[in-house]
Amino acid sequence: MFEGIDVRENEVLAPYTTFKLGGPADYLAFPKNVAELQRLLDEATTNRIPIHLLGGGSNLLIHDSGLRGLVVSLEKGFSHLELSLEKNEIRVGAGASFPKLTRRCLELGWEVALGWGGVPGSVGGALKMNAGTRLGEIGEVVLSVEVSTLEGMRVLTQEQMGFAYRSTSFPSGTILCEALLRFPGADPLRKQELLEKARLLALQRKATQPKERSAGSMFKNPPGDYAGRLIESCDLKGLKMGGAAVSSVHANFIVNEGKATAFEILRLSEYVRERVEQKFDIKLEYEVRRWGF
Repeated sequence: MFEGIDVRENEVLAPYTTFKLGGPADYLAFPKNVAELQRLLDEATTNRIPIHLLGGGSNLLIHDSGLRGLVVSLEKGFSHLELSLEKNEIRVGAGASFPKLTRRCLELGWEVALGWGGVPGSVGGALKMNAGTRLGEIGEVVLSVEVSTLEGMRVLTQEQMGFAYRSTSFPSGTILCEALLRFPGADPLRKQELLEKARLLALQRKATQPKERSAGSMFKNPPGDYAGRLIESCDLKGLKMGGAAVSSVHANFIVNEGKATAFEILRLSEYVRERVEQKFDIKLEYEVRRWGF
């Protein structure tokens, strides 16, 4: 099974996440091309092996005991970035670095990329969660995406992706391989101006986000409010459970202070949700994905 493909058995997943937490996966695969990816899907499905897609690991909490099934990483074979200035388009692989894509867009004078500047991880992960800030989201510039399914490759339009706040209606059982992005007219003369704006925004984020290991914002903002404000209003900033803590810098970050377990992170997160619901009658929705729980 999986012969000829870079597949590692019982590979610990902690090094592949920003939390630096998580036990081993039964299989961790690094396909080099669409043919290998398609074969992974076919063989895993035939053998009834669950399939999980690993992006940059920046929005993910994995159980301490690990994960059953096949974990697929696209970082080795799907990190291409092809530019067409005539059409103001970029074709980019799902395994490419999202920060590198953002910087390239700013260098070309595409101001819309400021909206998702500073978001870590892979392009595929960013697309699946419609990454962005109050200044804009990646879904705004998606023309189409190409996905791998059991029936072969398929193209989905922006409308079919169903981009919404930190979510998409991405079809289950498919793996996003690449995206075609189209931007408003480029203005290369604004390169330095936009890069400077991005630098200032990065400094602002650095001052308002924790330095400890985390997965970014733990919860989505509820309509008309901010998860961080609600959590802080419950006097939960700095609260600790084992090695996990509610950040004293930004209350919507649950951090690993060095020796946390994934269970402690989840237990603290659930306690935060309960306190917010008790006080405000609002059930916070997770932004961070949770595997194996």
